[in-house]
Amino acid sequence: METGLVLSTAYFPPVQYFAEINKASDIFIEAHENYSRQTYRNRCCILSGSGKLTLSVPVQNIPGIKQLITGVKIDNSSNWQRIHIHAIRSAYGKSPFFHYYAEDILEPIVNLKSEYLFDLNNKILTTIIRILKINKKTYITTSYEPSYPAGINDCRNSIHPKKYPGSENKPKYIQTFSDRFDFISNLSILDLIFNTGPESARFLK
Repeated sequence: METGLVLSTAYFPPVQYFAEINKASDIFIEAHENYSRQTYRNRCCILSGSGKLTLSVPVQNIPGIKQLITGVKIDNSSNWQRIHIHAIRSAYGKSPFFHYYAEDILEPIVNLKSEYLFDLNNKILTTIIRILKINKKTYITTSYEPSYPAGINDCRNSIHPKKYPGSENKPKYIQTFSDRFDFISNLSILDLIFNTGPESARFLK
């Protein structure tokens, strides 16, 4: 049975993030929490030729001051966009579906040089939902709720790089560099899309 779902904003979120979206009826993105470091809010994990690689969007942190997630600005003083696009191209350039989706995902979004992290992540979310053909709308929360009642799945903090879900009974697919590494589950949705293409939605069920 489908339920409501509350998620944190995220940068090219992991597969688990979209698996939860696929199960939900109403999807809300938290817009009234404080920014948390070392989370998927500004980072993603891909599989490179050297193994699992974390890509982080630099943000303008103000030491000692809590920042509302919608007010967090991206630090565009460094050319992080070029670094991320190069890393993703190096990791997935030879994957089966890279050239089908790269033009929709990389340059049009990452190279926009968004001012705010929340805006960048929303553009990514909208694009990925369209690519995955998930026929559902997302909404922005109107206030902060510390907890939610039964019937609403609160994943704001449960989908986290340090809370790695087990891979048991999870469907596996052929990953780029599978000749070097065992299957790594719950990487960025980019890993699933570039490797399985139109079959991506099936793996989310």
